[in-house]
This record gives sequence, structure tokens and C-alpha cells, in this order.
Amino acid sequence: MASNGVQRMYLREISPSTANQDNIFVVAIIIAKQPPRIFPAKNNEAPRGVFNFTVRDSPTHYSNVSVWGSDAYVNIISSSFHIGDVVDLINVKSIFKKANERENLFQPMVTCQFNLMISERTSDMKLHNINDCAQFQPLLRLPTQPSSEVTLLQDIHSNNEVLRGKFVNVLVAVHNVYPIRQIKSKDGRDLETREVIVIDESCSKLSVQLWDADNVYRVENWIPHETVLFIAHLKVDWSPYKATMTGSIASRTIVTENPSLAETQSLKKFVQTVPRKTRAFIDQLASNCPDLNTITNVMSCKSITNKAAAGGFENMTALIYASLQDLDIDGLSPITVTKCKGCGMQVPEDTFTCKDPECQTTSERKIIPCETVFNLRVSLVDHTGCLRDCRLTSNAAQNLLGCSVIQFESLPEEKKTELKWEFLMTQCKARLLILPASREFARPVISVLSIEKVSDWRELTANLPMF
Repeated sequence: MASNGVQRMYLREISPSTANQDNIFVVAIIIAKQPPRIFPAKNNEAPRGVFNFTVRDSPTHYSNVSVWGSDAYVNIISSSFHIGDVVDLINVKSIFKKANERENLFQPMVTCQFNLMISERTSDMKLHNINDCAQFQPLLRLPTQPSSEVTLLQDIHSNNEVLRGKFVNVLVAVHNVYPIRQIKSKDGRDLETREVIVIDESCSKLSVQLWDADNVYRVENWIPHETVLFIAHLKVDWSPYKATMTGSIASRTIVTENPSLAETQSLKKFVQTVPRKTRAFIDQLASNCPDLNTITNVMSCKSITNKAAAGGFENMTALIYASLQDLDIDGLSPITVTKCKGCGMQVPEDTFTCKDPECQTTSERKIIPCETVFNLRVSLVDHTGCLRDCRLTSNAAQNLLGCSVIQFESLPEEKKTELKWEFLMTQCKARLLILPASREFARPVISVLSIEKVSDWRELTANLPMF
């Protein structure tokens, strides 16, 4: 028994028989919270509000809590308590939920069959100041949904029509964090929002938008390629602006940082191998493509251009029959680049030292060798149009030219010109990796995974698409 006749109870002890009691005292840790909602004044009454959050006091018991009162009271309570705080909920009332109750659709899914209610007039809420707070901290790292129900990001993109407007569970690593943006809501309120790019072991990315203040500032502690998140009930939907699927933290969402799962360590190891910069990431994506002979879907320049402009995919492959143009290997444009083997970014050729502050070679002062690779761009033209600025992977360029970077750089200029005209304007078949336009790139990115001359005109005519 606590003072003043208030009885401390664990969430597991609350039952329908205690529903009418208003002298319950609960100690728990906040694992999620939502922005307060204010309702306009009616019948000369003052505006009222509600603040919802979720608490947990054991691995198997967690409940939603609603704080009701004046708009000033609700705003003060909301701004005073944050995710990770251990709190005393004093004189709370338990309200058992009805099946299919509409309100359940807008709150996190919990294990307790009741909601706790705090009233401004009869209840109290304060920080727990007894020295047992540490025992609640491990609860912050326990996901509220089973890891067996995780959806891969690749599946979100490939099933975009089915999953639009749905809620999914994801286990992801933070790939990139963008700055806070100030925007105005439709009703004139000033809001803060933040975009985070996440990635998982399917090697797919997803943009996640955060709106509520707590999560926006919580991101400050998220470290790219280190922080792992279990996001329960992430809302995914189609973004016409980005022309791809995106995620958003909604009222039902609970974000668990660095969850206590075996899969967390596996994801952390994987993400350490993923380049942090977008261009290097594309190079890795191209190099990890499966057997190129499995790329058999023939497309024209026009159909590739139209599909890339429409979006609706994270990346796609295509086989194209076209003539090779703009093969500048004997001009002034450099066709090789020196890259850091640690992060894949370009390094100055005078120092051969990576300057990227996010690279492990810089932060840990490791000495990792650099490599010089081909960086060759071409245009592909067929009867329907032209694909410009297509970048050959280093392997594709080496196979096309029939020599390594060192061998090519030792060739005399006349030999380079001779090599150029051996391929220029000839009919080729090329296997491509296409990424739609994104925040990083204003237009689609096309990588040539392989390219070779077509010597048999019958193959060309049999595979040349009409449109």
C-alpha cells in the first residue's frame, strides 16, 4: 500500500474486478507517446485535450494511457514526460476495451485488455524517483511485435499496390538522417518534421517521415549504419511526389531502438558493409546483381524512359538492343577514377587519402588501399529514342575494351582511337540496372552491367521491340 490509501499494482494484476477502483498506483516506463490533441470549446466551456502514451512494466505487459484535462494541463503533461522516462501513475482508472472499438485503430497494439485513464481533477503523474528505475530500462529494447512478422523493405516496394495505406513491422538500420524542417499544417500550426532513410538486409531503402516532436528529436541519437530500429506498425503508402513507397510514424507506431534480438547483430554486421554514399551504394548494388544472363526482359529506350519517369519501383533491370554512341575514350574527359576501398568514394589522386569524415578509414585512422577503376559513360540509341549518360560498371568497361585500367592507361592515343571506332555506332546488347529519380538524383540513374556487340543480325531483328 502506498500513502493516502493508494495501492500499487502491476499491469498484470489489473482485472475487470478492479475496473471501478480509482486508487490504483502504477510504476512503468514510457515506450511511446503521441502529440496532444486539443478540442475546441463548446457551450461556454474551456477547451479540453487528451494526451496518449504507452507504458510497460514487464516484458509481456504494456498498456495505453490517456490523460484528459484542460488544454493547458494536457500540454504541460505532454511536454514534461518523454520516451524512456519511468513514471508514477497515481489514482489512475482502468477502462476495459470493447472488441472492434474504433479508438483501438488509432493507438498502439498492446497486450493489456484495458486502457489507463488519468484525470486532471483526481489523478497525478510524476517521475519515479526511487532507485529501481534501472530495472525498467531493458524494457525499452524489447519490441512490441514478434520478429517473425517483419516485412522486408524489398517486399514493400515490390508489393506497393497491395500495401498502400497499410501498417507493417520492419527491422531496419538507419542509413541517413536529414535535418529538421519547419512546415505549416493545413490549420496553420507550426510543425517540425524529419526524414530518415532506413535499410535492411534485402539491400532496399525506405524513406521514413517523423512528425511528432519526441521522435523528431529522438533522431539526434540515431547513428547512421549503427542504430537499428524495430518499427512496429509503420504506416507505408505511395508518395506521388517521390514516385515510390514511403513510411511514416503514425499514432499506432512504436519505435524500439537497438532491439534485443539476434537479428539485430546480423543487421549491424550487414550494414557495416553497405556504402554510406548514394553513388557508392549504386556501385555495390550493381556488383551484387545475380547472374546477368537471367536479365532477359527486352525493353526499348522509350519504354525504359517512360517507366523510369513513372517510378513505382526501387530498381529494375532490362536487356536492350541499341547502338553505342558517345564513347569518349580518346578525348580530354577522364574515364578512370580512384576510389577508397573502405567507403567506395572518390579520393584525390595526389594524396590517395579518403576525406569522407563518415568513412571508417578516416574515423578509425585505418590504412585501406585505394583502387583505380573505369568510370566510363556512354549513350545508347535505338529506333525509339536515346538513353544518355549511362555509366558502365568497371567490369563492364573492362570486358568491353578487353583490357584492364593499367593496360588501357599505357595504350598510345592512336590505339585508343582505334579501339573507340571498333565499337562506336555498332549494334550492341546491354544489360542495365535502372534506378528512378530520387532526392539524391534529379533524373533516373542507369548503370550498364554488361555490354557486347551483336554479330548476328537475326538475333537483333528477333529481339528489337516495336515501341
